[in-house]
Amino acid sequence: MEKTLIEIKDQAEAEFNQEHYHQAADLFVTVYQEEQSLAVNRQLVLALKEDQQYQLAKDYATDFLSDYAQHENLFLLYFDLLLQIQNFVSAQQWALQSPNQELTEGLLAQIRDGERKAEDQQGQTLKTIAQHFYHLSDESMVAQQERYQQAFHLPVATFVTGAKFLLVDPFASPLMRSTLLSDLQELGETGVVTYQWLDQQRYQIDLQAILPLFSNHAFQKLVAALDDQVGQEDPIAYQALFDQLRLEAMLLFPRLEESILDATAWVDADLSAFYQEQVPEEEAQQKQAHDLVLQALSELAG
Repeated sequence: MEKTLIEIKDQAEAEFNQEHYHQAADLFVTVYQEEQSLAVNRQLVLALKEDQQYQLAKDYATDFLSDYAQHENLFLLYFDLLLQIQNFVSAQQWALQSPNQELTEGLLAQIRDGERKAEDQQGQTLKTIAQHFYHLSDESMVAQQERYQQAFHLPVATFVTGAKFLLVDPFASPLMRSTLLSDLQELGETGVVTYQWLDQQRYQIDLQAILPLFSNHAFQKLVAALDDQVGQEDPIAYQALFDQLRLEAMLLFPRLEESILDATAWVDADLSAFYQEQVPEEEAQQKQAHDLVLQALSELAG
């Protein structure tokens, strides 16, 4: 006779209490497949953490990331997982989300300590990761993404140096450059940086003088225009266009305000292209930016 979900959950909790963490984790995975709640997620993540399966625990925690951000015990649990897998960049970005300044300072001190230990124990490996990151644009798009993800295990200062170098690398993809700008913001970097944009020109921006990408007023106007023009009339079109607008905004960042002069006209053009209809004309400056974005999207897809 098969056990009920409640019986499996009770057994998982009993195994956890007896410090049989591997068995508990396996059982909680079974429960979680049927009951994807925050409570079960937390139990599963804790069991995996105690079993030292830190990466898997972190992956499961991301299912409820907004909840982990709102509750201090879960916030600290997720931070600890990032530190255990030596993801120093994400750990700092996460720590800076806390409204508790004293807590943030303590977490940043833990990150610096972890970085020092990593450099002492894995110095050559980190040097290789850094070298690959700095020369990221030598590789294919897939390999670039892999090198980028690996770079999150670098000490934050090393990552920042590489990111600022790549911002002006003409061979790095526009999407990578804009992503790195966002990363620098989330790491609490201040001051002016130079970056190359879609038009192959270099610009300077004060990292603290611009809103984060998806808080930007221009992006919010795009979403509002999409709501007005599509709403729930065509859910498939809405989702496809919402995803496209997010990607377009990422490519335009940080020059959204200078590029999107009329959000309604921008969405109207994307909507017409989606339905394979005659695309209406946009104001010249906006059309130039829109063409650059569509070209970049085409290159990404190709």
